[in-house]
Amino acid sequence: MIAVTSGRAKTILGQFSAEGEGSFRFSTVYFHDPTWPVEEALNVIRHEYAHYMDHELYGGTGHGSTWKKCCAGIGAVPQRCYSSRVAKLLQGKHKEETRLSVQCGGYRPGDRIKHPSFGDGVIEEIRGESVHRLAVLRFGKAGTKTLSLAWVHKNCRKSP
Repeated sequence: MIAVTSGRAKTILGQFSAEGEGSFRFSTVYFHDPTWPVEEALNVIRHEYAHYMDHELYGGTGHGSTWKKCCAGIGAVPQRCYSSRVAKLLQGKHKEETRLSVQCGGYRPGDRIKHPSFGDGVIEEIRGESVHRLAVLRFGKAGTKTLSLAWVHKNCRKSP
């Protein structure tokens, strides 16, 4: 059975070792940091899993072409090292999503909106969470439409 362990490494985010039955090790320094973007955490997991796949499928042990092929197959970014620039971009994205989520929290069923193409509408229902909420709107001529609430906030106006 493959072991998954953690440690407090500050220079290694994750590691796959092919010794024995194989093992994964991840740094709690990063994985327990609430400011570290979840996309980065998922990429580290995929990165190490690509090493496992590369070892099992091709006998690979590094960051060569077969490892990159495995990365492409599971959606890992085929880069060797962590990028603080990418992490900062993702942190900015999360801040923007948080701001937009708060703004979207101001919408309720019964609110009237003016859509740029469909005209006047009424929010009948709001589903989902955060910036992924959907609004079910009823428009006079266009009928019922389900739209992203974030899109509604950015592109429509609330009507009195």
